[in-house]
Amino acid sequence: MRNYKCQGETMLSKNQISDYERDGFLVLRQQICEADIQRLERGLERNPPLDGTLYDATSLTYPEPGRYTLANNCLKDPDLSFLAEHSSIIPPVTELLGGEPRLTAFVIYDRTPGGSSIPGHNDYKRWRPVGSSMNWLFAITPFTDFDSKTGPLFVAPGSHHLQRITNNHERPLAVAPPNAPPPSSYIDPILKRGDLLLMNMHLWHKASGNSSATHRVGAFNKYCSSDAPPATGYFLYDDDVHDALSPETKSLLGVHSDKQIKTTRLLLTRKREDTEILLYNDPYRQLILPGGEAIPETAIADWDQGNFVASLHAAIRSQLKIEVPWVSYIGDFIEAEGLCRVYGYDLNQLGFPVEYDNAVWKTTREIKAKSTNLKWGYEPAALDLWLDPSITRGKALTQAQCRTNQYAF
Repeated sequence: MRNYKCQGETMLSKNQISDYERDGFLVLRQQICEADIQRLERGLERNPPLDGTLYDATSLTYPEPGRYTLANNCLKDPDLSFLAEHSSIIPPVTELLGGEPRLTAFVIYDRTPGGSSIPGHNDYKRWRPVGSSMNWLFAITPFTDFDSKTGPLFVAPGSHHLQRITNNHERPLAVAPPNAPPPSSYIDPILKRGDLLLMNMHLWHKASGNSSATHRVGAFNKYCSSDAPPATGYFLYDDDVHDALSPETKSLLGVHSDKQIKTTRLLLTRKREDTEILLYNDPYRQLILPGGEAIPETAIADWDQGNFVASLHAAIRSQLKIEVPWVSYIGDFIEAEGLCRVYGYDLNQLGFPVEYDNAVWKTTREIKAKSTNLKWGYEPAALDLWLDPSITRGKALTQAQCRTNQYAF
């Protein structure tokens, strides 16, 4: 029997939290009422799932057999945005994350009749805004029953457990390659229309193809903890999405702006008596962080833009003649007519002691005293964020690096 009556705010029991920690997932039955699912379907009618470049959808014409996505800024439609802030989703997500949630992705998947299966995998990915946080989870809401015909979503209980997170004496954490669970470990949680599946970022899962005559549709939202931002940086939602959210939940967006990310820069630090930052002389002798134009990378086609590590690598290679193995997102700051996405990297003591051309080291004391001729002025705020010990950081790689081994470096 479908749940036609909408529930109020949902809190988890101790047993439910324990089950999630043990298994890596938790199913809350009939958590989203039928009226809300029908409202989502009305929103989907106005916003067909055609804004993605995901996998086989790039060469297909909807609704040919395939997998299609609706994501990006579709949240500006109130008949979709309400799910991101739903009172049956946000409280349990907050409990399981252990911190205030930030929406890293709002995605509706439509696997049309004949759409293919997805092999076993987990979704911690160092090149993706939706996968590179060190603490995030899925909130999956089926619009249809995920049965033997439309295609079950299988999970491997306990496959999220890790004994492989280290800091390697560096500020951001590193994750070693995972061990795939045996095929026999996957189970079908029997997801029905209106259920809510909460799933750990490291849990292995897979999906069967759609052999039915109907569409297999569901919302696959992702939330990270506010103190564990994506290592690549957030997907940048526009201001209309921010306006569509209620006043109480606007903080769900880590970043939002109608400005585009135009530049990317590196906060390169080293430790002496005081922490020092490397600043680059621009043509007008003002000091700026090294970097340059933010150019999207297309080595791995996807719709969750926000990783500008490749263009940052190219800029600092040209300016400073150095190559850093990874960077980690700090924040987005206003620079000229756009935004600047700033990443951080700490130099160790193992590099060759050469001078960096056209650059100078400044101490944190000098930066905060504003005694330096800084061009943009956001550097002290970026430095404070980078040095904040309460923020858990991961390591971002380029898409090209991740095509061979996203766990390297």
